[in-house]
Formats: sequence, structure tokens, C-alpha cells
Amino acid sequence: MAEFNTNVSENETAIDGGFDIKAVLSKILTYWYLFVLSILICFSLAVVNASLTPPIWNISGKILVQDENTSTSQTNSGSVREQLLTAGIPKNNIEDQLEIITSRNLVSQLVDETQLNIRTYLILHFKSIEIFQEIPFSISVIYKQDDITDHGYTVNILNSNEFTLESKNQNISVKARFGDSIRLKQYTLVLRSKFPGQNIVGQYGFNIASKDEAIADFLNNFFPALTDKASSAIILTYSYTNPNKGEMVLERLMTDYLVANLQNKKRIADSTIKFIDGRLGLVSDQLLSIQKDFERFKRENKMVDMANKTSMLTQNDNRYSMELNDQDIQLAIVNEVQKYLNKPGNPVPPNVSVSNSNLNAGIDSYNALVMERQKQKLSLTDANPQIKVLDRQLEDTRNLLMKGFDSYKHNLIVAHNELKKQSGVVASELNQIPDLQRIYEDYTRKQNIQQDLYQYLLQRKEEAAMAKTVTFSNTRILEHAKADPDPFKPKKSLIYMIGLVFGIIIPAIYIGLKEFLNTKIMSKYDIERKTSIPIVGEIGHKASEEALMVTKESRSNISEQFRSLRTNLQYLVNPGKPNVLLFTSSMSGEGKTFLSLNLGSALALGGKRVVFLELDLRKPKFSINLGLDNQNVFTNYVISDQIDYQSILKPTWFNENCFLISSGPVPPNPAELLMNIKLERLIDQLKRDFDYIIIDTAPVGIVTDALLVEKFADITFYVVREEYTHKPQLDLINELRESNKVKNPYIIVNDIKYQKGNSIYGYGYGYGYGYGYGYGYGYGNEEESRGFFKNIFSGKK
Repeated sequence: MAEFNTNVSENETAIDGGFDIKAVLSKILTYWYLFVLSILICFSLAVVNASLTPPIWNISGKILVQDENTSTSQTNSGSVREQLLTAGIPKNNIEDQLEIITSRNLVSQLVDETQLNIRTYLILHFKSIEIFQEIPFSISVIYKQDDITDHGYTVNILNSNEFTLESKNQNISVKARFGDSIRLKQYTLVLRSKFPGQNIVGQYGFNIASKDEAIADFLNNFFPALTDKASSAIILTYSYTNPNKGEMVLERLMTDYLVANLQNKKRIADSTIKFIDGRLGLVSDQLLSIQKDFERFKRENKMVDMANKTSMLTQNDNRYSMELNDQDIQLAIVNEVQKYLNKPGNPVPPNVSVSNSNLNAGIDSYNALVMERQKQKLSLTDANPQIKVLDRQLEDTRNLLMKGFDSYKHNLIVAHNELKKQSGVVASELNQIPDLQRIYEDYTRKQNIQQDLYQYLLQRKEEAAMAKTVTFSNTRILEHAKADPDPFKPKKSLIYMIGLVFGIIIPAIYIGLKEFLNTKIMSKYDIERKTSIPIVGEIGHKASEEALMVTKESRSNISEQFRSLRTNLQYLVNPGKPNVLLFTSSMSGEGKTFLSLNLGSALALGGKRVVFLELDLRKPKFSINLGLDNQNVFTNYVISDQIDYQSILKPTWFNENCFLISSGPVPPNPAELLMNIKLERLIDQLKRDFDYIIIDTAPVGIVTDALLVEKFADITFYVVREEYTHKPQLDLINELRESNKVKNPYIIVNDIKYQKGNSIYGYGYGYGYGYGYGYGYGYGNEEESRGFFKNIFSGKK
């Protein structure tokens, strides 16, 4: 006998696991209209979004910061006078320049100059486009307060002279002429026509934001960066919705930065000149005093030039004197610097330096902090946290400098004393030289020192004056502001792709959620995922109320499906002996009575003798569907020894080869009746007279009646109804088979709806069938039945 394979390990269907591409394709084809509709809607929204989103251009420019000074470390081998001559403005720091470019002061100046807080628009039907020079009027704003609220306005130009100004959020509607002052709460507006006398009609808009908002918006869209770590070039990138206005704004920023850099150089030069003027006055007085004393000394002593009377000792003395002179100059500079440091808040003149690179660097840092505080003080008060932070940094730097200069001064004094000691040795040897000569040379030496110092100061003053009058900065524009040819936002191709992806994802999520939340059998695929029991029959949906579909004259699709099931049955049973077929299901309403009736009719049409045994004793429907009486029935046969089975065998009206044994009235103890030995005798007797015994039993998912009868069955048909049977109920037949409570189980799928699109994982039929009857189990002695059924599943007898 040929059999369908029911072995789990040999079945190729994956149960409750794995990814099946055919199932995915089936769902896509089933809901193709959702995907098409979703893609059309999402792609259309993406097109609308890309069209309405304002385009943004990148505008870029480049500036070069040049270092015009030489490090003092290159001149350490020279004299003090050479070091003083080469001491200049502190070296430019690229990171500091980046901070200056993005400083609030510079950006605030830029906002004022370019009206960056005012945006003008051309209003179209569905969107507004920001315009710049194309707007036919100019806007002047006289602010009444610093902190203003962002507001938008609509301008409808009526003719060459008149317009209306509207603001919905302020409930403003004003008719005015070009050149009139429109007084509002926060400011006064004056609109002036760029084309007087010309009749330019249109609708425009403009938005006025606060200065702080404009500064913040600019800084959020402004990106300065170094082109290379080894380079001093800075590339500036600005993102804006109008390329022409963006180019103007960035070009103005670079110009303002160059002007600010030049003005800073001039401020440094002014500070240097002021310091040198003070020193020149003091040195001039000292030189004049020495010259007067020297002249008086020569007159009183009637002395002439003593240059030819100098000796080797005098030369040595002069050498020591020069070194002591250098030390004196260093001490003088240290004392002068300490005076400036003792006055917090004043910068140390940057042209003054000592023979110590660390102290010079400290002075540069201190001056930078002082200049930064003075710059911030222009817009901030002393109580501002930024000012306080700068004050603390200044105090810390000043204290460190004071300590450093104290240490440096101490070292100078020690060295100075050592030189004086050595000079004293030489001086003792000069005691033999006349006192007048020594006094003469002493005056000469002092005079030379003061003259050198005076000449040095004059030179530095001239250099500072020249620096003040220069008209070029040490920074210059390498590349002027230029916008990219195309906007970088919005990326339309990306938006279209996102719209397409969402068009696919949204219905996919919907279908996935629907499948996840759905607990009913929707297709053959759902069955194959839950169980490996073979499906031997697939019956379509029908709309009529008629129970009997297979007759001698029937040629409907459903009748052909039952004939196909009859053919499949030949491979499951032994045609040489009578076979007992048992029909059950998980719950009522799944169509087991309908299937058993029509399969039996199909077998009878094939010449087989068929008897229907109605053993659903709790809710019998078989006899009712055929319109037969309920007299002389199975229950009478079981409880009475006087009734022969021939007396309860009823012929059917639709086929002479079909007979029925009705169940009879609902008994109080259906399970006990099915356990009666007379049932086994009855089936043995029926096997002698019939080819097929078809047993219609109660649902196995509700009561245990079917399990009591299953031992007589050759094949058990488990009925599953599409869109009715729950997926977890398939676990029931799996458990029954694994526990050997059901042998040879097969599944028949009922009520298949082809129009749902089950062409891949459905059943391939365009048929239909529906029920005109149903089950509603409400058994007596229910607790006993449930207890017994629970024991069956737990393995208890």
C-alpha cells in the first residue's frame, strides 16, 4: 500500500523556523496593490518635499595669515642692543586667528553691515524663495529695543507708489507708500522702491530676526578650517540659501577681518610710540644732565681730549664697564616692566624684551590677555563671567611674570656684583692714573651709554611710526568668496530613494504586523510551518447553504476537488480490505461533517459501499443536514441488547451505496457509550458489509471522544479551516501524533479563498465554499470531559 510520508525528520518543510523567500514573494504578490499605492504616495511626498525644501549652497573663500616677525631665539648670540632692535609684535597664532574670525564682535559687525538678520522672499503659490538683489525695494529698520522677537511680513505691491504690509501673527495690515515710516512696536520700517516710477506688481515677504539669532544662525552655518597643519592658509565655508547673498556676506567677513587685523597693528604701534616717548624724555634729561656736568668738569679743570692717554688697564676697565652697562640696561628694563606689571590691566609695551625667551613669551601671553579683555570690555561688563575668567587668567599670568622677573633680577644683581668685583680689581690698578683722567673717562662712558640708548629709542619710534602708517595687513585674501555651481541640499536623489524605501517598508511593516498579530490559519504555508503532517486534500470556499456537493450530476469545482481527494485516498488505504476513516478537528465549525459527507458520496459514486457512522454524540449534525429522522439510532443500539445493527442502518436518498447510522438524542454519558464493547462489534460487522466506514466524531480539541474511537480508524483526517482554525491548535495534532494517540494522521484544508492571492503558498483553486451550519458545543458533564482530556495530553490513563 502506498502511503504519504508522515515522518517529521524526512519532511522537507521547515517548521517554525527559517526564512522562506517563497512566502515573502507570496505576501508581496498578495498585497501588491498596497506596495504600489504606498510607493506612489511616499515617492510623491518625497518629490514634494524635495521641491519645497529651500536649496542650500556652500560658499567658500580662503585667506592667508603671514608671520612677519622673527623669533627672538635666532638673536640670542647678539648683544642686548641687537635683541632690543629685533624685539617686535608677538608671533601670529593660527588658532587665535580662527577664534578672532568667529568672535562675536566681528560677526556682530557683519550682521549690522549686511542686514543678515533680514531675509527677503519671493512668495509663489506653494513656496517662498529667498531673494537678494532681485527684490524691487530696500528695507530700512530703526530699532526701538535690542531684544526683538522674530516676525515675518508680507508685502503686496499695488503700484509704483503703494503697497500693503501684513503680518498674520501680529494681526497687522497696513497700506502705505514707498518712503513712508511704518511704526511698529519693536521698530520702525521704511520701504523704498529701487525702481521709482516703474509699476512692479507682485507679492514679496521678509523676516526680521533679532541680532543674537542672526549671529547664532551664521555661526551654525560657518565653518573655518586650516587647509593643512603646516600651512597658515584658512579656508572659510558658509552655507546659505541664496548664493549671491552668501557670497556677499562671506566676502564682507573676510574684508572686515583684514581691516580689524590692520587696526590691531596700529593700536600696537600707538602703544609702542607712547612708551618710547616717555622713555625718550627721561633719557634726554639724563643725557643733558651728564653733558652739563661733563662740560663744567672740563671747564673747571681745563682739560682737553684724554683719548690718547688711555692704557691697557683703561681698555680692560672699559670692557668691564660695557658688560656692567649691559647689566644695567637689563636691570632698567626689568624695573620698567615690573612697574607695568604692578599696574594690572595695562599691557607691557611689546617692543621691550629681556635676554630671557621664557619671560618674553610670558609678556606676549600677558599682552594677548590684556588686549582680549579690552576687546571683550567693549560689549561686556565687569560682572560678566567671561570678563571674570579673563581677570583670573590675567592675575595668574601676572603673578607668574612677577616671580619670573624677581628671579631674573636676582640673577642679574648677582652677575652685576661679580662684574663689579672684577672691575674693582682693575680699578685698584688704575689708582696710579690721575683722578682727573678717571673722572673724565667716567663722564665719557656715561655719556656714550645715554647716547646709545637715546639713538635706539629714536630708531624704535621711527619703526613704530612706519608700522602705524602702513596700509596693508599681514593677512590677505587668497580666494574671494564663491558659491558652488549647485546646491548641496536638498539631495534630491537621496530624498527620492528614501521615499521609495519608505514606500516599500511601510506596507511591509503593515503586513508583518498583521501576520504577527494574526493567530488564524491564512494559507497552506501557515500549516506547513506548524506541522509536518501531510496535506491530502484542499477544498475551496462555497457561498451556498447546501451541504451535499458531490452527486452524480455535479460538475462544480468543489465536487471535482472531492473527487481529487478520493483519488489521493487510494494511495493511503489498502483497497483490498475495508477501511475506517475518522474525521475530527480542533473545534466546531471547521467542516468535518461536510467533508465526511461529500467524501463518502464521492466514494459511493466510484462504486464503493459506504456507511456513515455519526459518533458526534454531543452535537450531532449529520442526520439533520441530510434531513433524516433520528429514530433507531446508535445510542439505542449500544444501550439495548435487543436491537440488531441492521435495524439502525438507514439508506440515504442521494446514493444507493451510501448508508447512515445516526447518533440519536444527546446522551448524558457520551464518553461511556463510545467505550462500550458493542461499538467494536458494530464496526467489525460493518467491515463485512461495507468498503468504507466514515466516522464523524466530536472535535478533539474540545472533548476526548475522537481519541476513544481512533483505535478503530485506519486513517484520521484532521480538518483545518482557513481563516477560522487558530495556528496554535495545530500543536494539538502534533502532540497527539508524537504521543502515538493518533496513528496515520492527515490534514484536509477546508474553505480556501483563492481570491486572497494564495497562488504560491495557497492552493491554486478558484473555488469557494461556506457553511450554512455550525457548531456550538455546550456539553453536559463538562468538567469530567475536560479532566479526562487533560489526562490524555499529560500521558495519564
